[in-house]
This record gives sequence, C-alpha cells and structure tokens, in this order.
Amino acid sequence: MATLRVGAGLTFNGITGDVNFTGIVTATSFSGSGANLTGVAATSNISTNAIVNSGVTTVAAGSAAAPSISPTGDTDTGIFFPSADTIAFSEGGSEAARIDSSGRLVIGTTSANGKLCILQADTTNLGTATDGAINIASTSGGTVGRTNSINFLPGFNVSQPTASIGYICTNDAQFTSGDIFFATRGNTGNNPASERVRIDSSGRLLVNTSSARTDLLGAGAQLQVEGTTFATARLGVAMNANNAEGGGIYLVKSRGSSAGGVTVVNSGDVLGDIEFGGADGTNIDTAARIRCVVDGTPGSNDMPGRLVFSTTADGASSPTERMRITQAGFTKITSTGSVYQSAGTYHEMLSSSATSPIVFCQHSSSSGSGVEVYYTNTINSTVNRFFWGYDNTTTRFEVRSNGGIGNYQANNVNLSDRNVKKDIIPAADTWNCIKEWEIVNYRYKDQPDDADLNLGVIAQQVAESCPEVITVFEEAKDDQPEKLGIKEQQMYWMAIKALQEAQVRIEQLEAKVAALETQ
Repeated sequence: MATLRVGAGLTFNGITGDVNFTGIVTATSFSGSGANLTGVAATSNISTNAIVNSGVTTVAAGSAAAPSISPTGDTDTGIFFPSADTIAFSEGGSEAARIDSSGRLVIGTTSANGKLCILQADTTNLGTATDGAINIASTSGGTVGRTNSINFLPGFNVSQPTASIGYICTNDAQFTSGDIFFATRGNTGNNPASERVRIDSSGRLLVNTSSARTDLLGAGAQLQVEGTTFATARLGVAMNANNAEGGGIYLVKSRGSSAGGVTVVNSGDVLGDIEFGGADGTNIDTAARIRCVVDGTPGSNDMPGRLVFSTTADGASSPTERMRITQAGFTKITSTGSVYQSAGTYHEMLSSSATSPIVFCQHSSSSGSGVEVYYTNTINSTVNRFFWGYDNTTTRFEVRSNGGIGNYQANNVNLSDRNVKKDIIPAADTWNCIKEWEIVNYRYKDQPDDADLNLGVIAQQVAESCPEVITVFEEAKDDQPEKLGIKEQQMYWMAIKALQEAQVRIEQLEAKVAALETQ
C-alpha cells in the first residue's frame, strides 16, 4: 500500500511512477541503490544530511573558484579536479594544494619534483610561526627534554630511523629556547640513531657533543668538536682541483660592529689566534699560541702583519712570547718575553740563561759544514763582518769580510797540554827548510791596486822545501782550480826552531871567537 504524508516534510513509501517537484528538494536521508534514479546529474542542487551510495558517485571537475565538492555556504572552498588523476583543494577561490598524477603532494604551487613540495610566499620575517612553511609543535609545550623530529627510515619494516633532524627544548620559560640536532646511525642494526651535530640556542655549532664548553681556554667558541679517538678529534680541509690552490682557514678582523664590516683595524690589533690547551684537572689552560698582529699602520690594500709564537713556561699560568716574524720578514727569538729591537732590520736571538749558549748546532754527518755565511757580492772589507762579537764596552772578536780576524791577540789560547798529546819526540832541524822560503810582497787579485802591499809567502814555492806546512784551502770546483793554503801556526814554530838552531850556532861561533881572542 503506497503512502504519502505531508506535514513537517514529505514521506514517500511504496509509490511508483513519476513524482515531479519544482525548486529544491531537501531530505534528511536517502538510501537505496539508486539504480533507477535518472536525471540527478542535471540537478542543480541536492542538499542532504547524508548520502549513502554503494556504487560510484561522479561529480564535475570544478575549479578553484567553484570546486565540485564544497560545504554549505562556502562555495569557493572545497575539492576540485583540475586534470586527470589530480585532486586539488581550494580556499577562498584560490588553489591551496593538490595531489598530482604522480602521487606528489604540492602546496602553494602546481608542479613539483619531489613527493612533497611547498612553495612559500615571499617573506622577510625569519623564524615567525605565521610565515613558516612548516611548523612542528609539541602537545606538551615547552617542557625541557621534549623533542620534535623529522625521521628518515630505510623502509617501513624497521622501528628505528637511520637518521633524524630534530628540535629539543632546553629551557621551559614562557617563550622556550632549544637546540637543533642532527643524528645518524652507523652499521649497528635496528638501533636508535646517535646525535652527531647540534646547533644550540646560542648559535654554537657542536660536533660529537650536546653541551658547549664555556671555559674553553678562558672563553667559549662558536664551533666546538669533541672526540674520544684520533679520528673524531680532527678537522680536515681538502682541496680537490687541477690547479695550484690548496685548502685554507681564514681568520679575519675588522673594527666594524656588525657582520660583514670592513672598518679599518689599527696597528697592534690582534687579527687571529691559534691556541693549544690542556686540562689541568679543573680548567683548560693555554700551553702555546700562534697570533697574528697588525704590525704598522694599515692603508688601502696594505695590511702589515707579524706572527707571534708564545709558550707557557713550567709553573706559569699564561703564555710568554718566544718568537716573532715581523712585517719586514725578520725573526726575533727570545727566552725573556721581550725583543731587543722590534723594528730592527735584522734577525735576533735573546737569552737570559747563565749556563747555556744562545745557539747550539749539531751536525750528525761525518762530512758537511757547520755554520756558513755567504755574501752574494764581493765585500772584501774590514768594516763588513762575517762574525762580530762585542759587549757593552768594545769589540772582542770579529771575522771580517776580507778574511781577516780582529781580536785581543794577547788573549789567544791554543791547547798544548801534555795529557792530550802523543808520539812526542824532538823536532827535526828546520834551518835548511826555512832558508828556502821566499818572503814576498803582494796584493790579492780582488784587492784594489792602491791597497797596502801584504807580506807573506807563496804556497807553491814553500811546498818545494816544506810540503808538510801546505794544505788545501779550497777544493777545485767548476772551472776553478784547487787553491792551496799554508799552516801558519806550524811555520811559526818552525821559525822558532830555526832560531834555536841559529842560537846554538851563534853560541858556538862566540866560543870560537873568545878562544881565538885569548891566544
């Protein structure tokens, strides 16, 4: 039996045939297969609290301004289908996001390369929640130790991520502060990732540690690396290019008050330090330091600098300067902490030790030279010196550039102790040898023509009668022949021996003369 009730609404029950209405039909529910419904696609409005359909519901493609599916009273917000295999979402008549035909979620744009692409509107408000492309919050609010993270997994069959990027709250004040951390997992199975790097709330970059040192050599540092092995406590910079350039570390100083400043520095300003420190059981103390200091007045494209090397003495609490290389390239070495002349155009060494030499040289080879001084030009004078020894009174010893020696001759001492000699026998007569020496006047070839004549011998002539006093002064080299020298010290003693022989002859002659005078 068919029933039609009219009242607060219309109820159809068991009615066959056509029922025609003009206007909007509003129903609290509709159920059925809908197999015999026709003309619904052409209906401009269907308003209902629920539609239950066991088949396929087809809607128009729609647009951002007029989406196919929208809520009551907000016709420009909803879901539409801009192209095949693409679902889009609009707000206020503009597209807000879409899932494209490749399954990529795209927000703020219509094309993408990755599975998730977010195009943010231009903004200069760094770090504000209202302008953030992605905001991740914790339901517990600012509780110290709480983390929010983005995890990376090799698949969905593991419970632990291989890497994570996250935030950890470090201060539960009203406006909380926190750190950003980066974690990775080694080849250790399905175990939690370990923190490797952190940027803390003070902007410090921490490697292999989650807490910054604030007493690092009396201060903090924006980059801190902690390690428990040789490899984990190292910094490396490698340059890989087919050129002559290498890796580098830049330490720069300006007197500007903000990043990027180029305000000129002053003479004496420290440009950078490299410090070496060790733990004393309580603090980290400086053991040595390399420092660069402005060494003069800077100008345009002109930055004079010096390097200062300092070490901390045993029992001291801070380093003392031990060496500097000046802007002119001169080295100043000191054990006293001060230099003789910082602007002096010479290398210098200062020492306060009463028992040790300033310089000690050791040669481990059985050949070679000790200390060599070389002039690139011919000096050959009594003014310029190869070596100069003097005190606050006068010159004591010098080796002049003409090869001469100046000293207090009366103070000369040669070792002659019996305990250091062997094969001691009386010397043979030297009379016949010495009388063959030809004493000549001469000038060296590099002496000026008006120089005073020298008095001496010719080595080749002396060698004819006394070869034992001849030695090689300089080996032959290139196109220069061998140069001979004489052992003057030996010749002195030979002359004294000949004088003794002459004295004997004189005494003998005197005795003969005396005998003749008594006859």
